[in-house]
Amino acid sequence: MSADQKGKAVRRCMLSGGVRASLSLRGDIVPLAVAAALTVVRLALAYQTPVTVLLGAGTAADDRLFANAALYLAADRWLGPYGRYTLAKNPGYPMILAFCGVTHIRYQLFLMGLQALACLAFAIALRPRIGSRWVRVIVYLALLYTPLLFTTAYFRRIYRDGMVIPFAILSLSAYIGWYLRRKVPVRGQLPWAVAAALGLVPLSLIKENFSWVLPLVLVCSLVMAIGWLADARREGRGLRGPVARVVLLALPLALVWAASAAVSHVNYERYGFYGTNERFSGSFARVCSDLSGIDAGKKNEGIWVSRKALGSAMGASPTLAKIRESIQASWDEWDETFDGREVYGDLAYWALRQGYYDAKPNATARSASAFWSKVDAELQAAVKADSLATKGGLRVSKVAPPVGREDVLPWAGRTLSATVTLLHLDILQERLIGPGWKPVSPPGGYASEELKMRRLLGGNTLLNGAEDDTAKRTAMVSTVDYYLGRAGIAIMRVANLLLVPAAVALAVLTARGRVRRPVEPLLVAVGLALTALAFEAATVWYVSYQLGVFSQSSYILEASKYSPEFYAVVSMLECLIFAELAGLEHKHAR
Repeated sequence: MSADQKGKAVRRCMLSGGVRASLSLRGDIVPLAVAAALTVVRLALAYQTPVTVLLGAGTAADDRLFANAALYLAADRWLGPYGRYTLAKNPGYPMILAFCGVTHIRYQLFLMGLQALACLAFAIALRPRIGSRWVRVIVYLALLYTPLLFTTAYFRRIYRDGMVIPFAILSLSAYIGWYLRRKVPVRGQLPWAVAAALGLVPLSLIKENFSWVLPLVLVCSLVMAIGWLADARREGRGLRGPVARVVLLALPLALVWAASAAVSHVNYERYGFYGTNERFSGSFARVCSDLSGIDAGKKNEGIWVSRKALGSAMGASPTLAKIRESIQASWDEWDETFDGREVYGDLAYWALRQGYYDAKPNATARSASAFWSKVDAELQAAVKADSLATKGGLRVSKVAPPVGREDVLPWAGRTLSATVTLLHLDILQERLIGPGWKPVSPPGGYASEELKMRRLLGGNTLLNGAEDDTAKRTAMVSTVDYYLGRAGIAIMRVANLLLVPAAVALAVLTARGRVRRPVEPLLVAVGLALTALAFEAATVWYVSYQLGVFSQSSYILEASKYSPEFYAVVSMLECLIFAELAGLEHKHAR
């Protein structure tokens, strides 16, 4: 082999993050042993940490919805008989609960095992840029011991917000690793395509706001595809190789579509409704969009569907007017949660849904879809006839009101303010798992369902309102969880404070020529930062209704509740920047 060929081989090995021929004790074996030992500790803690089933009042559209669906899935009855909540949300999370029950894998262990795999994927993804195994191990452990998974909201509660964290990290890690290896042979990119599919498919089925991850995914894919085509043209090669790579790029998104189509097909076979959920797809979602777009005159961004807008809709839709009394009764019930006059935010859609099913208790998914299709057609006809005024602006989601030109600056200000507040981590610290177990509320009328969930998920599942009857070591583990969470919060706060200075330092080193291939970390860092900011902007717009009737602290609490993905992406961004700086220091020391 010539010297030139050897050089190319070495470069290919570096690009692919290839394993060195020999392992050193201090630089390789010890960090791997440390990572393995601390992984076992984290898994053991997760296994012993109790989780809570909340099936009491106020959980019909949340915890109880997922629990009932999981029990039906485990009994091979799909999502059960059709009712007002059966298709209200995506079935991905109940599928995971049912899988844990059927396989007898403890839920906490499954979640933490996924987190370990996702963190490992991120650490490996950075290998072409971060040569030090110690630095990559620290990155892995920083994400594995994230304080997010030491909280009641994201770990101890049986709810989907915690489950999205590992899948979000895995999805983004896959595309980062793929991008950093864009010049290696196709076989070296195949594992990243598999990782992308394993992250994106469950993520798309767990929550309905899956689209937040698509900008980074699509931009990474576009940059890689253009680069491959440009290289082939410059080097005079045929298109066969680049086309094969582009097909591989399309595979994860094709599988996302296939999974959605499969769930939709089963729903159609069982209920006569084609879609993964009724709230964001189908005729009910279109009506929700129609209602939030009605211009009722006086503007209040906290009120998505005002009583006046509802009245205008009933005037334009004879079909909707047929259930006027039931809808008004539902509105009267739901507005008691707020100011006694209006229903705020997306709760208007739950009130609308309740009004319909109270009026038609024997409705099927097929008849409900037909009803809302007729309402949608009548509202659209009224809009075309200029008999129903509508708002203009950008649609952040299918159901939220459009963002008008005059809303942009206040929205941006609230987004930045909320981002800074969330990065203080005060709310996250308040939600840390506390030592021991404190009853949430008195036992309700759902004891039988709670016992079924306990049998499904294991004896470490606590019942709502029941005293902790698990082993004493479980209470001790909760105490350990609390102090590890406090330590994680402290470290995360320091990282948040140093993020901007670290980014500036990296930029200075880049300008001095100290950073190799500086475009790579720049694009990845900017992509993660914009992803986090865009996600939080959408979340802020979604929960801003709280400001119209509740306190600022309630609004921030709601924003934090829906922001596990934001916290995860910010942590990945910090790990990337600090790892780049540490990697440069490691090279300088050597």
